[in-house]
Amino acid sequence: MLPELWWQALIDGVRDAWNSFGDTVAPEGVFSRDSLERLLRVSYPVAPFNRPEVMAPLLGLAGVLLSIVLAGVAVSSLLSMVAALLALGLLLSRFFGVTLELGAVAAS
Repeated sequence: MLPELWWQALIDGVRDAWNSFGDTVAPEGVFSRDSLERLLRVSYPVAPFNRPEVMAPLLGLAGVLLSIVLAGVAVSSLLSMVAALLALGLLLSRFFGVTLELGAVAAS
């Protein structure tokens, strides 16, 4: 199979999976009234943080935004750890001549 056709098949498969996931989660659409009401229900704070009623949606939105920010911090920390480990491996193998082999142990 040609690389272009393989890439197109991969893109089509991901697009189909994403569409089926969207139909399962929100069959009426992502920005429909029902979907937004469900999102509001999920992000609504619990007692005693839901008082006063005017502040409850703002606290829910702040909680969602804070969760997104903290997920970004976690992902960036993971990426910086991977970069540091790659740099350490490169330093050990190229500068000090230590080889790291991650293979199966031969049975004798």
